[in-house]
Amino acid sequence: MMPDQTTAHLAQSSQQAQTLPSFDELKTLAEQDPEALEALRITMSQDIINNASQAMQPRLQAQLSHINQVIATGKNPNHVNVLLRKELHRQFVRFSQALTAPETIKHQQADIKPFCRPTPTS
Repeated sequence: MMPDQTTAHLAQSSQQAQTLPSFDELKTLAEQDPEALEALRITMSQDIINNASQAMQPRLQAQLSHINQVIATGKNPNHVNVLLRKELHRQFVRFSQALTAPETIKHQQADIKPFCRPTPTS
């Protein structure tokens, strides 16, 4: 893309992006139409992912999927908030660890055990 085409593309993307409603509007939506609030969350999240670089999109999509799984396990809105806060804290600690002591991060946290076929007994 030429530089002026890139600028035009970014301007067009910015115009297409939704703006977050005010807190009061979100509160009213949560009280009166939680399904619409959820649809807004998904739409805005997908817009952010679509406007990210191609290289970041798979990671962001995976993060959104993980967030959706955490939300699905919540029993009520307050429980969902507690679960999301725990998850955010866990990721913050991991990020802090990566910055301050990267040698302590395990790249593979699972124990990989070789698959051995049982020997036939006759």
